[in-house]
Amino acid sequence: MIVDRQKLQALIRRPFESPKADELRREGNLFVIGGELDPQETLETVFDSHCQAPVELMLVAFGGIDSFHRGEEITRLLKKNFHVHLMGCFHYPVPSHILERAYAAGIDIVDIPLTVFDSGLAREKGLHKEDRIATLEAAQHIFPAWGVASTLTVGDEACCSTVSGIDMLLKKGIVPLAAVSPRAERYPREEIETVFLHLAEGFKKRKVTTKPVLSLLSAITPLVPAKAGGVLKGFIDKLYDRRLLAASDLRRSLRIKQVEESFESAGL
Repeated sequence: MIVDRQKLQALIRRPFESPKADELRREGNLFVIGGELDPQETLETVFDSHCQAPVELMLVAFGGIDSFHRGEEITRLLKKNFHVHLMGCFHYPVPSHILERAYAAGIDIVDIPLTVFDSGLAREKGLHKEDRIATLEAAQHIFPAWGVASTLTVGDEACCSTVSGIDMLLKKGIVPLAAVSPRAERYPREEIETVFLHLAEGFKKRKVTTKPVLSLLSAITPLVPAKAGGVLKGFIDKLYDRRLLAASDLRRSLRIKQVEESFESAGL
């Protein structure tokens, strides 16, 4: 992947808005779905839009713990009615049992944003970096390889700090996502571009499975494919995507069965 400089300028002028639990919007091949919305009304709206032009990724933005059950219900409905990747976003550290429920409901990839990597700035923003890293590591015991992600905002801190965050996440086997911050214009364009080039190189070096989140990467980053795909490549990509979805669903079924059998053997 390479950096599209015109797209970078457009993102600096109008960055991708962080998903919220009370909104419903479409961004190209990505659907952002608030986890606190009415499940049935949301399903009908998504269905109408998807029929007109199919999306490749649906992102469920969960609200607080008290409203998690609403997002959980929406997720179950989406998984039942659409054959696409589902991504869940929690803007706070969550207990393992909530992550288990989100996975069982149909979430294929989970994002727990770090936002910034600088520890001092994280404390200043009240982001509790250590707690979020602990949640990300706990999620890795539940979700498949490269099924756990964390978003860093490019422009909220020194670019070298964001690069360090990308490297740390990749080393842990977590997919780093980098979104342009509204404050990115404070830094030279070349520095911002370097962060995204480093991200693309990290994906390639670590052989990260990025196919499920390409729609999100297209919306939040200036990264574009280095070569335009033809008809054959598009066909192969669709087959690969279907294989990933099938493998994800099979793994989920096996894990749920294993958990259920564990509870039964314990007499619970």
